[in-house]
Amino acid sequence: DHLEELPPKLSRIRSAILEQHRRIELLLQRHRAPMDSEELQRICNVALMGTAYRWACGEQLASIMEDSQFQEGAIVRAIVRAEELLRKLQDVAKMLGNDSLEKVFAEAADLIHRDIAFVPSLYIK
Repeated sequence: DHLEELPPKLSRIRSAILEQHRRIELLLQRHRAPMDSEELQRICNVALMGTAYRWACGEQLASIMEDSQFQEGAIVRAIVRAEELLRKLQDVAKMLGNDSLEKVFAEAADLIHRDIAFVPSLYIK
């Protein structure tokens, strides 16, 4: 697996995520919990982390596509799903009364909610 280059802080976060994922996988194996290894790999997919970061930094999709191995539709879906997740995390932070975390999730969601990824339809009526 080729992992794209990330800024150092983001690279450390990706490494921590993958390490926690490995620990969970080992715990599941140790306790003989039923698991589908393909599904387990799918739910911890960090392949589009750098792409999402570039999008959040304001880069245009055409520019991102120049060095991406992914199709446009996959990138747009990933961005939309990330925004949905951030909104849900924002709601959870609000329910927990954590105003600063709620603000962080809201700001992150606002950064990626732009342009072609959130156009209702690409077809003109």
